[in-house]
Amino acid sequence: MKKNWGPLASVLFLIFVSVVGFMLIPVLVLQPNPIHIQVSIRRGLVGALYLVICILGVSAVFYPSKCKSLFGQAQNPLTQARKPSVQIRGHHPDCKFYSSNRINVGGQVICAACSGLLIGALSVFIGTVLYFFIGLDIIMSSILLLVLGEACILLGLAQIKFAGYVKTLVNVIFVVGSFVTLVETDLLGGSILVDLYVLGLVVFMLWFRILLSEWNNGRICEKCQLCFQ
Repeated sequence: MKKNWGPLASVLFLIFVSVVGFMLIPVLVLQPNPIHIQVSIRRGLVGALYLVICILGVSAVFYPSKCKSLFGQAQNPLTQARKPSVQIRGHHPDCKFYSSNRINVGGQVICAACSGLLIGALSVFIGTVLYFFIGLDIIMSSILLLVLGEACILLGLAQIKFAGYVKTLVNVIFVVGSFVTLVETDLLGGSILVDLYVLGLVVFMLWFRILLSEWNNGRICEKCQLCFQ
């Protein structure tokens, strides 16, 4: 059977775009800053925008149906499944092929990925308040930390290859990596334009992460097909 490379090619292209986007950040922070804005104003604006992103992320965890209407898709690709008995547990079909996407906490089955995103968002929420609004330099300025933060975000894309609590941890690292990248960009560059560029890249990575999960879920259901029989 001929293999369809269309969706895979799109994923690979978006991965390439992501890598190039992150490679540009160290270059941009080392350039002279053409626009000088008072530090408190710059940090306040950037911090507020980042908090909005975190709040939207947390809302998607608690209200996945809202996330579905926003992005046009859901974590469950079986909206047209023939079997009405198919149940959804932890945002995914109650199927053995989706067992890696769930964890059990206190007898409650929850989504491993969403749990990680929630923990990460709550953690960086505190860090955002301390750095962007109170003015505490909680992280030292270092180009190595900037690169480490970028690597953590890219690692988050590989969360589809992990299972259970490891998947949860990788998603925590994904969110924390975005915070470290943004803070290091602000410390090293001191430019509102570069900060806004990183914020846009963070939003893009969140969208890409959701798209990648949907693509992986679609592959799982295409191989199984039990719910359509």
